[in-house]
Amino acid sequence: MTWNVKRELVPLGILTAVIALAFAYGPGLPEQVPSHFDGNGYPDDTMPRTIFLLVIPGMVVGLYVLLTFIPFIDPLWKKIQPRYHVLLLFRDFTMGFLLMMFIMNLIAVHDGRLSTTAMGIGLGILFMLIGNYLPKTPRNWFFGIRSPWTMSSDEVWRRSHIFGGWWFVGAGLLIAVLSVAGVSTQYLLPAILVPTVIVTAFVYPYLLFRRLQRSGHTEGSAHADDVK
Repeated sequence: MTWNVKRELVPLGILTAVIALAFAYGPGLPEQVPSHFDGNGYPDDTMPRTIFLLVIPGMVVGLYVLLTFIPFIDPLWKKIQPRYHVLLLFRDFTMGFLLMMFIMNLIAVHDGRLSTTAMGIGLGILFMLIGNYLPKTPRNWFFGIRSPWTMSSDEVWRRSHIFGGWWFVGAGLLIAVLSVAGVSTQYLLPAILVPTVIVTAFVYPYLLFRRLQRSGHTEGSAHADDVK
């Protein structure tokens, strides 16, 4: 795969920003930094400053390396190669969210409280961005809605990702709106995320697969030559 400098500007910019923030604000942080917050945004646990400065930057670097190169070892690589850029968008969205979390944690150290409203809005936007590109995701083993039924049928994969895309956009919008309305993320996230995972990853793909199976439309939809 040819290295595309323009395509990597955003993730490399995020990497640079995270590392620069760690160097710029790290020395001024207390020895113990808030590492976990309750549903109202108040810290309820801490970690050493050095660990704090390594965790999110380390996650960003790790995600960049992992999500950039792991598609190359996918058995379906030749099939997904034309839409490799779609997979990289999921990488960029996730890295951007981690950058936002790092900034919010730095602000929380100063203010003594994490803004749950901003966190909810950021998470909602992440869900909407992912949902917008789910229907464009090629069948693969590392990204998207991967279940026995989606991986067994191109048609189940396609329809499940269209359905899941709409569901993720709706869930993200709901999370953002309710966060602005002041609903605690302590109750909001489980109430929305759990049904989202269950319905999009298990219920819908399974029911669709069974329906297509009865009509004979799943036979031969996942070809062995996909991996050649």
